[in-house]
Amino acid sequence: MTIQAVEGGAGCGKTHRLMAMLAERLETHPLGNGQRVLAVTFMHGSRRRLSERLRSVANLRGRVECCTIDAFAWRIYRRWRGLAAALAIPPVAEGEFDSVCDAAGLLFEQPQVCAWVAASFPIVLVDEGQDLKPQRLRMLRALAGTVHALIAADEFQCLDQTLRPNPLVAWLQQDANPETLVQVHRTDAPGLLAAATAIRGGNAPVNGNGFKLLPPGSSVPLAATLLANAIAWRQGGDVAVITPALQGGFAMSVVARVAQGPCGKKNTGPYTIHWEGNDRDEAQAILAGLDLETHAPAVVACAALRAMPRTGPVRATLSWVENQVHACGRANFTRAEIEAVIARQVSLRRQHGGGVSHQFTAMTVQQAKNREFDGVVVIWPYQVGGDAEHKRRLLYNAVTRAKRWCNVIVQSPNILAAAPFA
Repeated sequence: MTIQAVEGGAGCGKTHRLMAMLAERLETHPLGNGQRVLAVTFMHGSRRRLSERLRSVANLRGRVECCTIDAFAWRIYRRWRGLAAALAIPPVAEGEFDSVCDAAGLLFEQPQVCAWVAASFPIVLVDEGQDLKPQRLRMLRALAGTVHALIAADEFQCLDQTLRPNPLVAWLQQDANPETLVQVHRTDAPGLLAAATAIRGGNAPVNGNGFKLLPPGSSVPLAATLLANAIAWRQGGDVAVITPALQGGFAMSVVARVAQGPCGKKNTGPYTIHWEGNDRDEAQAILAGLDLETHAPAVVACAALRAMPRTGPVRATLSWVENQVHACGRANFTRAEIEAVIARQVSLRRQHGGGVSHQFTAMTVQQAKNREFDGVVVIWPYQVGGDAEHKRRLLYNAVTRAKRWCNVIVQSPNILAAAPFA
């Protein structure tokens, strides 16, 4: 079949162009009975946003499957488990993501599997393709010969240092002649545009309309004052505090200080800034309230769950235990399996957007990928790993999340003498 690809910097409308390409393809090659579009990306947050964008495509409601590529790989592995065994593929568990994708890639290389996917999903759309590791790229390359692939990628937004040079981008440039987008649509602030261009080109960003490299926040109180002032002067809209590293605790301490009370001579604040966690952090916070022995009767397990705050994962876990009792006749449970179910429910809830939105949020650069905010404050601590190229990519991915303005706070003046600031 064919490959259509689009590449371009952050905010250039790659996903928007993908939707237009998809609409054009559906116009000339309508889906047959029972066929759907397969849309995949790497991260769950990107999947949720991609799912929202797909709603803009006419006549696609109910005819699209949007998931992470890892989830689709697991689905294929489960469906063709017998063939996997015949091919001597070692058994893999759902959480062994790279191994699952490698197994799926080998399965896709089998004509009967590839034909089944192509018959079900004649169009495969991939967003944020630069993040695909070799195991996932293997899946895509195996499918590309039998489906119509639509792929968006930007090598400079890849934060995995092992993917340099980027294998997917190299493949697209060799086989697909990708369309290149250069016009930024996310912002029209001259300073933001100039800073992003400079960082991407390996040059030092300079202050301008919409972009400010603030005086170094050498202490937590000083950095907190700079952050509080940025929020106070934002002129409306949401604000994301983005950091490339949590090591050392500087960014977390600054955010905590802004929430504690007024900051600086002007007594700015306080502001409550919500830290975005991950599956593990949220699960551990819930499990801290689980009063349950290593082994427990069903009635005790249910009582322990009912005694916890009635969060979604806890309610779902209680329903699971009750179903196990009534449907399977189970009488005893282990703490380990209760913990595993809670962790799984946390993951499912986060995957499907069960979280609460906040006006002021704090997150890592990785968590901020493929998102946009009215204002961004970047907190750049000492402990940022990687080479100069990696640091430029981190700063670029943070700065380009902003639609209106971005301020950067560094922990020390010495940081300004090296990449990505020099």
